[in-house]
Amino acid sequence: MAKILLGVCSSVAIHKACELVRELKHKNHQVKVVLTPTAERFITRLTFSSLSGSKAYSDWEEEDPFLHITLPRWCDLFLIAPCSINTLSKIANGIADNLLTNCALAHKGLLMLAPACNVEMWQNPAVQENIERLKKRGVVIIEPEEGRLACEEEGKGRLASLERILDWVEWGIRPKPLQGKKVLLTVGATREFIDDVRFISNLSTGRTGFAIARVLRWYGADVQIIAGYTEEKPPPEIPLIRVSSAEEMLKAVLENVKFADLLVMNSAVADYRPAERVEGKLKKGKEVLEIKLVKNPDILEEVSKLGLEGLKVVGFALEEEKFLLEKGLEKLRRKKLDLLVANPVGTMGKEGHKGYLIFKDGNAVPFSFPDKLSFAEFLVDHISKLLLA
Repeated sequence: MAKILLGVCSSVAIHKACELVRELKHKNHQVKVVLTPTAERFITRLTFSSLSGSKAYSDWEEEDPFLHITLPRWCDLFLIAPCSINTLSKIANGIADNLLTNCALAHKGLLMLAPACNVEMWQNPAVQENIERLKKRGVVIIEPEEGRLACEEEGKGRLASLERILDWVEWGIRPKPLQGKKVLLTVGATREFIDDVRFISNLSTGRTGFAIARVLRWYGADVQIIAGYTEEKPPPEIPLIRVSSAEEMLKAVLENVKFADLLVMNSAVADYRPAERVEGKLKKGKEVLEIKLVKNPDILEEVSKLGLEGLKVVGFALEEEKFLLEKGLEKLRRKKLDLLVANPVGTMGKEGHKGYLIFKDGNAVPFSFPDKLSFAEFLVDHISKLLLA
């Protein structure tokens, strides 16, 4: 899929680079590894050669004395993980004293550095100056995370998680047609509380919405998530606002949508809520308990009242399969949507995804995918065409 040149520096976190190579290969990327000379004190080139299926390097070879030129020209993306502060500072100041730093200075494409270090080293003013210098040159710094470090100290310095690094790789290898576009996206289920422990909700997991957000970011969009209830892990590097009820979601949407070019309403919003919420816990006793429900506000209708010029809106509909196209098209027209994703009832809570994309002209495109991420790639392709039309 892509050619990845992975630089590896000496660090206690170097073992994570082995898993990184394995995951990159699993995603069908080609991987070549360049180690600093001291990195081999931790893990040898043979290990990385075995994992990558390609020769690993730590110095120039007799058969190719121009490795520092041929390797960076070979790759689509150059990633150094873990990147020591020593190597980071050398690259920032134009120092090339080994094969890896020579490759970094000869590389014309995207360079990503994932530092791993002690918290005091990370906070050092000289290091922060070098980081800012690199960022100004277009180098992506995958910032370390907070936690317990190898030295038993607590703070920022741990190598970024494998999930974050892989997400940045996916971001790095894709074109950026949505650069500069702002997207507001709602995900998850709302909860309408009966008392302090019971509520009305639905089976929405939030997986679809988070997958869409992830892919939108990969293609350059500036994404803001408003999330109802979900147990799924949010995608990295995307800001998130947590809400619970439909009314809370409406408030958050109205506060943020005025800054957006696109609104994607993927959340499963409850149509009704209890007219009154009981404080504490509703006591058991009656044979029949009646709860009066009142209708929740329709978020898309409230957004349409704002009359935001240029805003594109993508909605979702869940219907019985025999009424899917009919009801979906009716909803698209009634709510003045630009695109609607119509799903049969059985898809909620499932890993696979099928249904139709319905467009303003009435055209419907069927789809079926084994997972949410594949569907998200498909949808974002159509969203890109919608925003750039």
